[in-house]
Formats: sequence, structure tokens, C-alpha cells
Amino acid sequence: MTADAPGAIVALSQARSEPAWLRERRLDAWRVYEATPAPSSSDEEWRRTDTSWVDWAAMAPAANGQTAAPGAAQAAAAAPPKLPAASVLLRQCGAVTHVLHTSDEARAAGVIVGSLTEAAGQGVGAVAERLGVELAAPAAGKPQALNGALWSSGAFVHLPAGVELSAPIVIAVAADGPVLYPRTLVLAGPGSSADVLEWWGGGASASPQFASGCVEIFVEHGARLSYTHVQDWNAAGGGFLAQAARVERGAALVTTNAALGGRFHKGAITASLTGPGANVRLNGLTYLSQRQFADHHTLQDHCTTDGESDLLFVNVLENAARSVYAGTIVVQPHAQRSNAYQQNRNLMLHGGPRADSIPRLEIMADDVRCTHGATTSTIDPMHMYYLGSRGVDRAQARSLIVDGTFEPVLDRVPNQDVRGVLRRAVSTKLHGGA
Repeated sequence: MTADAPGAIVALSQARSEPAWLRERRLDAWRVYEATPAPSSSDEEWRRTDTSWVDWAAMAPAANGQTAAPGAAQAAAAAPPKLPAASVLLRQCGAVTHVLHTSDEARAAGVIVGSLTEAAGQGVGAVAERLGVELAAPAAGKPQALNGALWSSGAFVHLPAGVELSAPIVIAVAADGPVLYPRTLVLAGPGSSADVLEWWGGGASASPQFASGCVEIFVEHGARLSYTHVQDWNAAGGGFLAQAARVERGAALVTTNAALGGRFHKGAITASLTGPGANVRLNGLTYLSQRQFADHHTLQDHCTTDGESDLLFVNVLENAARSVYAGTIVVQPHAQRSNAYQQNRNLMLHGGPRADSIPRLEIMADDVRCTHGATTSTIDPMHMYYLGSRGVDRAQARSLIVDGTFEPVLDRVPNQDVRGVLRRAVSTKLHGGA
């Protein structure tokens, strides 16, 4: 551990002209990080997850408070071509965030998309009120505390009340070095409606060896938000994602998390239904090959009456890949008339993959409907025989079965362009490998 880590954090903050409150929040997060034990197999959340490859004691900010980053032209060139046309396209590479495109529609509606650091420095009140305070706070875990101390640049999305965007907001995140700490804050104002796609990846030269990211999503009353997160690092990448959302009265949120790349991915995904009539759909799509590992822990937290949540996570594994899915539905004592569902499906292809599925219910109210289920299967030989008897070769048959396994998840993604991006990403991996 760097002896003068607090001093380096102060230098980093001053170099970016951050306000005093943000500097203190970073220092507080670093203190929590140092005081929090590293994850171990004795912790329930981590006992199936090997983090021995992470040198937690070596984590430290840049000593001079600076991080090299490309200019706008380089950032634009690095943007993955698979991304759809966007209302706003934001590119984050290391410590620099560039807005590469803003549509007339988004500009006229007063939509704010840009650097989280700049928003904090410009005195946007919502940033100081919500950043790292309630969701993805340092106390939530060691990765969250690390990100709270060391995140750089970040992405900030604010949808004013009543705004509806037809094209998605796209956030493309790439690395400029071996370590990356992305952070995103999304605020959907009352009655607003939009789709957000965040893509971690960008080619063989844009994957960190270690990443620890946080996403905070606030959906205010009557708003509708779809948020899709794709992790597409190359084979050397590994890291953590903490994604937390608060959904207020009569609001609707759809999140979709796709883990395709990297050697290691650990996702903690939480949705809190805090207002009557809140509606949440949580989707997950994981395709693992070789020796890839992915661990997702989800929480559907019903905090008040008449909330509805519906979760579907699908994993496809082959070779020596391994997945862990642990999902918890919590219904608080006063959250009567809650309706919650959780489903995890695992498909094993050839080789020796392994999938662990751990569903949990914590029901503290009596007028509720809560169900969960999990399935794990291999490809049915009769399906292969049937397809082969109709002239479909084995590779095509396998592709059709994988596509059919993912289709129920893809159908739940509201935006057609985002669905297309996910389909192409899965197809690229299926036919080209990762």
C-alpha cells in the first residue's frame, strides 16, 4: 500500500479541480477501503469466487494525480463500430471523457450527458446529493470503496422531467492502462423516458488487467428507464461491477447485464423498489468459454407496497468455464402486495463447465406473491438429431440452440437497436470466440 495514499488522492483531486466535498468523499472512501478486509472464502458472497489474483494491498492512486489519456480524435477512432446510432454518444477512456455526438432532439430537451467530474465541479446539486451516498456507497464492499476513492472522469446522465428520447444514450468505456475505475451516475427525472447503453470494451488494446466500476441509477416517480451494460473486455481483462438502482413511485426500470469478455467478472446488481407501484425487470446474459469465470449476485429489494419485480438470468457455458448466480428477493415487513419472480437458466455446451445457482427468498410480509426457479441442462441429443435430419450441420444446430436460449432475455430489452447490438455481440463470440 502506498504510504501517502491520502496525499496522492488529494493531488489527483486538485489536478482535476474537484470541489472540496468530492475530495473529502474520496478520502472517506479510501479510509473505508483500508479498513475493509479483502473478500475471502469465509464470506457467503465470496465463498465460490476466487479473488486471489487481486493484489488489494497494491491498489493506489497515481502519485502525481495525472493519468494519460487520448485526445478526442483518438477516442472517436476507438469507439466500437457495433454501437447503434445514439441521441448522445459519450466516450470515456481512462481519465478523460468526450461527448462525440449529441442529437438535436437531446439538445433541445435539455438532456445532460458528460463528465461526472465536470458535473461535480460545476455545482450540479444532484451529484453532491447522490454520488456514493445511498447507492454503491463505500460501505457496500471493498470494490465499491476502491472505486469511490479512485474513480476518474466518469459519466453523468440527467434526463429532465418529461423528456422522452427516441434513440439510446450510449456510453463507451475503454482503458488507457492496466487499471480502470469507471463510474456512472444516471438520474431519470419525473415522467422521463430513455434508453442507456454502457459498453465496456473496444478491442485488444483497450482492456484493463483490472477494473472496478460502479453504476448508480435513480428513476424518479413516473419515469421509464432502460439501462443495458455490456462487459466485452479481451481475454486478459478482469474486474468488478457494482450496479445499484432506486425506483420510485409508479416508475419502471429495465436493466440488462451482458458478460461476454474477460477472464473474470463479478457483478453485484441491486434494485430497490422504494415507491408504490414501482416496476423492475432485471435481465442477465452471460456467455462463457475457455476458462472464463462470472459471478452475479442480485438483489430485488421491495421496500414498499404494490411493487413488482421480474428477473431472468441466462448463462451459456462451454469448455472449462464457470458461472455463479446468487439471487435474493427481499420483501420488507410493510411491503404488502409485492409481486416478485426470479429465474436462472444455465445451458452447458461441450467440455466440462460448471454452473452454481443459489436462489433465496426473505419474505417479511404476508400479502405477497414471490416465486423463484433455476434450471441447468445440456443440449438435448434429440434436438441435435432432429436438426441434423433436416440438413442442419452440427455448428449451425449449436448456434440455433444458443440463439434460442438467449432469445427470451433479448426479447425483454425494450429498445430495438440495443437488442440488435446484443445479438451481434453474442453471434460474434459464438462464431469467433473470445
